[in-house]
Amino acid sequence: MRHSCMFAALSVAAFGLSGCGMEDTGPVAFNPATNVDVTFSSFTLTEATDTLLFGDLFAAVQPAGTEGTRAAELAAGIRAQLAAFLTLTYTADSEPVLESARNPLDLMRRVLGEDEIGNFRAGKEYISSRIDETAAGEYSNTTNDVSIRFTDQQALLDGEPLTDYQWRYPILKWAYTPDTSDRVTRIISWVASGDFAEGSTRPSATLGTQFLPRDFLALGYNDGARLHSEGSIVIEGEREMSFVREYNGENTDVINIDGTAIGTNGGTTGGPEFEFAGSTVDCVRVEMDYDTLTVNVFTSLNEAPQDGDTNNPAYCLNKANPDENYQGTASTLRP
Repeated sequence: MRHSCMFAALSVAAFGLSGCGMEDTGPVAFNPATNVDVTFSSFTLTEATDTLLFGDLFAAVQPAGTEGTRAAELAAGIRAQLAAFLTLTYTADSEPVLESARNPLDLMRRVLGEDEIGNFRAGKEYISSRIDETAAGEYSNTTNDVSIRFTDQQALLDGEPLTDYQWRYPILKWAYTPDTSDRVTRIISWVASGDFAEGSTRPSATLGTQFLPRDFLALGYNDGARLHSEGSIVIEGEREMSFVREYNGENTDVINIDGTAIGTNGGTTGGPEFEFAGSTVDCVRVEMDYDTLTVNVFTSLNEAPQDGDTNNPAYCLNKANPDENYQGTASTLRP
């Protein structure tokens, strides 16, 4: 199910993360977005795994030394679900280490962070210049009606399906809005290419991030400027992972894993079942507090999101109290 009003706005070019409504970016002097068509040797990222989007959470769910075997099972379950949605590989050690990732959000994050594509670099430089002038600015491929296409050369040569070798991003946008939110907002949206069964949900991924303008740089990942992010990943089989991440103040992650609207029959049934920490479930919620290092886990099975016109309190995303919790480990990736 969709879990945030933000998602209603992700299908359009201009919106603010701070609320559900549209946000006017004001007068924009220039939008440097142009067509981007890049071929990679592979979409699989095997280097600099410390920059992966959920590398901090992957490390932080490692149980503290005082925790028992149940905490280890829960941590393994969380990592397995992250791997399923983000196509991660990692070592089989008692303290696993990420080895690779292959997903549209991490690929775009790497491309933007490493500044190797001229037009994207120009976009960040333009937003940085508008911040210096305290003037609204926008980089948007949708506004300029231009496209972004990435191609995996090895997957193409191997005869893999279109959805595996061609990734298109309908939305890449930075917007600086000094007169309203006074934030820099970046939106990344990917939708799978190829054909899918009629009546099924097409795989997709979306990430929206707010940055503090004073700390926003024209080069690099800008992780130090992040305030808030949220997004959603839909994979085949009608499964969805949504997330909300706070980097300033609360310093928390909330990960929700359940079924799509189709997978839950419009919220009237539980979603597709999967294995988690030794049990069969169809809904998992994980809350990570990076300050207290507390990991809260909520689960449910065969519980519909809705009970008539109200939220079902037995559904894992609606529960007031966790089913289990344990102490995680401090991660240098999330100070």
